Amino acid sequence: MIRDLLQRYQGSLLIGLVLILPLAMMYWHGKPDRDTTVIEKVLMTLTAPLQSGTRGTLGSAGSVIDDYVLLTQVKQRNKELERDNRVLLGEALKSRALQEELRRVKQLCEFKQGRKDLDTVAARVIGREVSQFFRVLRVRIDTTGLPKLRTGLAVITHTGVVGRIDKLSGDWADVLLVTDSRSRAHATVSGKGVVGTVRGQGRRNQFGVTFSHLDRADRRTPIEPGDAVITTGHDRVFPPGLEIGHVASGRSTQKGHNHQYTLTPAVAFATLEEVLVVTGYRAVAKPKSRLPAPEAARRRRVRVDPANTPDG
Repeated sequence: MIRDLLQRYQGSLLIGLVLILPLAMMYWHGKPDRDTTVIEKVLMTLTAPLQSGTRGTLGSAGSVIDDYVLLTQVKQRNKELERDNRVLLGEALKSRALQEELRRVKQLCEFKQGRKDLDTVAARVIGREVSQFFRVLRVRIDTTGLPKLRTGLAVITHTGVVGRIDKLSGDWADVLLVTDSRSRAHATVSGKGVVGTVRGQGRRNQFGVTFSHLDRADRRTPIEPGDAVITTGHDRVFPPGLEIGHVASGRSTQKGHNHQYTLTPAVAFATLEEVLVVTGYRAVAKPKSRLPAPEAARRRRVRVDPANTPDG
């Protein structure tokens, strides 16, 4: 009879067992303060390596899919953007350099236009000799395509005096800077009526020039810091009216009958890129009071004589 009942309700009993067994297991595992059974420990010991291996395999497969399938186009696009960014950065730097060069050339052209009394040719700086104290001792200019130059010619820029040509060789020329100990220039303090000589300090650890004038010079207008010292043209090398430097300190050093002032050069030699070589200049002759004729005020050309340098 029991067998007949089991056979008749076999399906219903099986379904009930399947439904009741999970509930019983949930109830059993949800009981608080329950110790892990031996069966559970064995099952966890057996399934832990399989679980770790399955997790590592699935993680590697996911990384492979992300790197080589899903993100392939994104990485390629990033590389293209980086390449375009480098190209644009290079173009921006090149444009900035060209803009700076145009600014310098414009300043030189404006200076040349304002000083029509000067005959000049433009040259590019191609080298610098720098001391261990990062002081520029000498610059070299490119003379390719320029008319034949001579040693002793003045080299200037729109900010002031650079120096004079010291050596010619092939397509380049070395410029003796005004800061060199061999450099001399006749100069005056602008607006003060004090005339003297500018000499280069010529020291590798210092950078500048000194201005010396006689003690008998007029002192009613004292020399002050910032006063501009300009060329007079009396040495027949440097044209008149060009700045050599500015007085660094109002205190002077007296040597005999001379007073010496330290000057800061008007030209920044470290950033010098283009210069002008003076091949000649025209000086204005002062008219005599008895000769009001216009010929007295006519300009005459002064040819620069390299032999008649201040060093001589």
